Amino acid sequence: MCGCRQTGDGGSPTAGLTHQDRRTVMNPMDRQIGKQQRIRMGMAGGLILLFALGMAIDEADFLGSRHTSATAYLQVYSAFLLMLVYIVPFSLLMRRLCRRYKLSGFEMLTAVACGAFIPAAFAGEINDGFTSMMKQLMGSAYSDAWLGSAETAIVEELLKLGTAALLLYLFHRKSRPSYLITGMCVGMGFQIEEDFSYITDSGFKHVNAAFPAALDRIVGALGSHWAYTGVTAVGLYLIVSASSGRNKRKGLLWILLVMANHFLYDSPIGSVPLFSALLAAAVVLPVILLLKTDWSMSETEMDAKLSHSYAQSIAGEGRPMDEVFNDLKRDLK
Repeated sequence: MCGCRQTGDGGSPTAGLTHQDRRTVMNPMDRQIGKQQRIRMGMAGGLILLFALGMAIDEADFLGSRHTSATAYLQVYSAFLLMLVYIVPFSLLMRRLCRRYKLSGFEMLTAVACGAFIPAAFAGEINDGFTSMMKQLMGSAYSDAWLGSAETAIVEELLKLGTAALLLYLFHRKSRPSYLITGMCVGMGFQIEEDFSYITDSGFKHVNAAFPAALDRIVGALGSHWAYTGVTAVGLYLIVSASSGRNKRKGLLWILLVMANHFLYDSPIGSVPLFSALLAAAVVLPVILLLKTDWSMSETEMDAKLSHSYAQSIAGEGRPMDEVFNDLKRDLK
């Protein structure tokens, strides 16, 4: 019998190594983790900076002229209460979805706030700059109703989607429901800020116009930014999680279709009630179908998927097992 004494490490990969050797082995992993943490810290700092800049830019949307009286402010701001018609149902829906998919309510509130003060603020600045530039270049040939609507749709959807993507990365969210719900919250924040700015813009010019403006915004709230960004976020999920080019193309198509819908809604076509209703239905219906989709995977289904993938791996067929595990982990987060 061998007289060698077994160490407490047993079959550990680092058994028999000195402390310095173990540090050498673990250093690459530590560096990788440290690098990811530094990236997230940098992105979090950038998010805070953009949020602060957005608040400074959006401040003007809530202020009247120097001579606006306190009474006028109260009359205009009281019209904001009408927005509760869609804010309250949306909040109840988010509460239910957060419980269902075990998402953080704080994260969703953060998404709403970021949607209100990041894409909304910078989209307004970009849209104004684009309009000014195109009028100088094209003169009277420039049509804000068509070309301006196309630019607005592209810029706003990209900014909202970028904000949602940044939040999803910071929150370590990788599942389809988290993409959809985070996108919906970012879009709702954008929608609330935009509606408030329309109300104040009309109300501070003519106080009696505040409530009609609020009612007009409520009418268009059904198929608006909350649905746009929810669908584009799922499109982004299909792109980043796709194992085939087909799903990537499908995700890109979803994003482009939302941009087209947004463009048509802002164009003269959207002023026709029938077309406006059709465009709203076209973007809300996918959200309903996505919410009704059962994204959970039972233990039996998971075992079957793992067994099938393992058999394929042994036979040298199918995807590598690490890709299968990554997909499963993504669906569980």
